[in-house]
Amino acid sequence: MVEDYKKECKRKEQYIFGSILLLANKIQILGDRLIEDISLKQWFLLIIIKLIGKENPSVSDIAENMGSTRQNVKQMLNTLEKKGYVMTQKSKEDGRALAITLTVKCHKYFERNEYTGDAILDKLFQDIEPSEYDSIIQVFNILFRNIDNY
Repeated sequence: MVEDYKKECKRKEQYIFGSILLLANKIQILGDRLIEDISLKQWFLLIIIKLIGKENPSVSDIAENMGSTRQNVKQMLNTLEKKGYVMTQKSKEDGRALAITLTVKCHKYFERNEYTGDAILDKLFQDIEPSEYDSIIQVFNILFRNIDNY
């Protein structure tokens, strides 16, 4: 009986793990289809820069807040700089680091697409009760903590 319970728990863990990966892929495909000019990951990177609360965050700051590598962030920043959404310059505090600034084009992009993001979230969360949000957040926070402690 205990052994059956353990097997069932393991199957559920595997299902949840696979579902998280599948959900991430489906969200990326949806976002890439609905967001204009940039990919969902590039949009997320811009949001992270905006929310960091630091005037000119470094690539390392962004990578840490995004849960990504410096190399991946740098690659996305190069693309975004070519498209005119960010500017990179040497940091005044640390000459080895790059300081990232959002451009006027980026701020206008946010203003123009603010409701698109809200509409995507409204549709994505339409059948989830707001009373369930705290439980979902709690589970994700535990998963993040466990990954950080791995």
